[in-house]
Amino acid sequence: MKPLVYAPLLASALLLGWYLLPERETPEPRQAAVATPPPASPPTALPAMLTNQRPEQPPLEASQRGTQVDGQLQVDANGNLIVTDQLRHLFDYFLSAVGEISHAQALQRIRQYLQANLRAPALQQAEQLLDSYVEYLQALIELEERFPVVADLDGLRARELAVQRLRASLFDAEAHAAFFAKEELYNGFTLDRLAIQHDSQSSAAEKAEQIEALREGLPEELQALLVPQLHSELRQQTSQLQAQGASAEEIRELRMNMVGPEATARLEALDQQRNQWQQRFQRFSEQRQQILRQSGLADSDRQAELEQLLHSQFTDSERLRVLSLLELQGD
Repeated sequence: MKPLVYAPLLASALLLGWYLLPERETPEPRQAAVATPPPASPPTALPAMLTNQRPEQPPLEASQRGTQVDGQLQVDANGNLIVTDQLRHLFDYFLSAVGEISHAQALQRIRQYLQANLRAPALQQAEQLLDSYVEYLQALIELEERFPVVADLDGLRARELAVQRLRASLFDAEAHAAFFAKEELYNGFTLDRLAIQHDSQSSAAEKAEQIEALREGLPEELQALLVPQLHSELRQQTSQLQAQGASAEEIRELRMNMVGPEATARLEALDQQRNQWQQRFQRFSEQRQQILRQSGLADSDRQAELEQLLHSQFTDSERLRVLSLLELQGD
């Protein structure tokens, strides 16, 4: 398989997929890649279950000051831990301080936080998951040595499959789904999208339809998370193509492949609006310069002509924008 233009970006997504998902709120229940049984009783947020006070805030490092611990602890009516991706957020929050403090100190901070905010049996369950998560992170380093970043889909798929097998060997189905289901869906979508983009047998329109169907097949929650990521990636690649002198058709093909026909139509309409605005502003600037260069005009007459020009060509809201642009240009 030929090398992929998008491989560096995809490699980053697969290596750091969790951090590419901006969501940091407690998710609504949803079908996961691995089925998980519902809790025996409705989850109750820890503060309401165990104490009337807010969770105890631990000492924070310089980079974390002014922030709250990222991740909620939840237990059910029987005191058992409710395993959600919030627990992984919490672990990662403390581990992100490694470098300012040692790895051992970061783990100690996590254990102190759990001990201050949980009681048995939820405490022991959370500590066991922390042990498994630390073992996973250590094993992931070794796995990445066996599966270095490569520039072909087969290699990337092999690495992703190996990571999923590693997770399944260290976590039960419930924790695996809670910690990693969204990340694995995201990575699977990215790989499938790249496979479609590099299918030489399909036309640009066919690729766009396949990618749109692929995106629509994702859970709604993940579709919402993908939108800003895809548009960020699209802006980056569009800038690269434009810098290389790409044609409008090449830009359109990129958009069709990445965000589908409907979004492409909206972007093209926005392009047209921007072009029209730029043409209008350019005409105004030229006419304005003619007035400014005109000799024999009194300052009051010159200012009156400039005001007349501005009001004749732009609405109230547009005039504010024009004045801001002139100010930026130093005119």
